[in-house]
Amino acid sequence: MPTSTLINDPALKLKHLSSMVASLSHRLEVARASHNVQLTALLEREYEQLTVEQKVVSFGSSNVMKAWFQRLWNNLADTMPSLYQLQITQTIDDNGHECWSVYYPKTGQRLVTESEAEMQIWIKQNYWAA
Repeated sequence: MPTSTLINDPALKLKHLSSMVASLSHRLEVARASHNVQLTALLEREYEQLTVEQKVVSFGSSNVMKAWFQRLWNNLADTMPSLYQLQITQTIDDNGHECWSVYYPKTGQRLVTESEAEMQIWIKQNYWAA
């Protein structure tokens, strides 16, 4: 029966990640030397993910799970672009007042306002600038 081990010691995990990064660096070097563009791109992405993981671990284990879930969400959302789309709704109450609601699933940010101009500014700052 297969078993798995969780590395709860940040120093041990950091050492393990450093070893993986060193190995990956060598593989990346070989891929670049052989002009394998597709493999190079894949290894660069993996390298980026590992270095992010290293930074998270070195900042402390309390952020590890949050960063892991964020990466998982981003990877999922990358495969389904509609997950990043803004969700905008407009409602009008009985007195004729407009209310705008904007939700950005990628970040979890939400704005509710009565001003269309404020909504447009929020979209420019939080969606288009991202």
